[in-house]
Amino acid sequence: MRDKIKHIVIKYPIVEKYLRVLYNGQNLQDLKPKKIIKGKDNIFLIDQLSTLLTCSFDIVGNNNSIEIQEGCILNNVLFFIRGDNNKIKIGQRVKFIRGGSIWIEDYGCEAIIGDSTTFEDIHLAVTEPNSKIHIGKDCMFAYNIDIRTGDSHSIIDSISKRRINNAQDVFIGNHVWIASHVTILKGVHIPDNSVVATRAVVTKSFTEKNILIAGMPAKKLKENIDWERERIYEEI
Repeated sequence: MRDKIKHIVIKYPIVEKYLRVLYNGQNLQDLKPKKIIKGKDNIFLIDQLSTLLTCSFDIVGNNNSIEIQEGCILNNVLFFIRGDNNKIKIGQRVKFIRGGSIWIEDYGCEAIIGDSTTFEDIHLAVTEPNSKIHIGKDCMFAYNIDIRTGDSHSIIDSISKRRINNAQDVFIGNHVWIASHVTILKGVHIPDNSVVATRAVVTKSFTEKNILIAGMPAKKLKENIDWERERIYEEI
């Protein structure tokens, strides 16, 4: 761990300044992941070229898998699983800058994150059997973002006595920008090359690509848009 961090610091000097401020001079050797694992046949595939700083693994269950591919930098991320046969897969060069949590309950659930996607801070909640959150490649997430597949508790129709709020999958396309304080609820699909504006509450799916989504509840505000990570200045 120490050698990997040293390599990153040498290649990117700004990282050392960031880490010293973030951890107030704490010894970087103390930042290794913490694990509480109970169960059988849980699989961890963490590429040696990825760096995990103060991450935690709290796993109770069997046959769960966590895969973290090459070139990831994960800071202060909680991996929480309660149940069996669940899967977390993080693609190449994914970054969690401030922190976050991937929270899975029940069985057969999936949280998949595509290559080169970045997060400042996020909570991903995959609850109820066989539900999924899939996030595409090259997405950009700000902070205080909540994405969930279910409500965790039951709402019952008073006449039929049947539950009416079952979990539904969430799919986010490639190159999607999610701004700060956004909530994305169960069953939502967000298409490629889209932007979700600050404080939006997304309760329904959209099918058209290259759109700006905003509001509570969210709706399409603009079409035929795209975005870049870099600031582009027009000459005056």
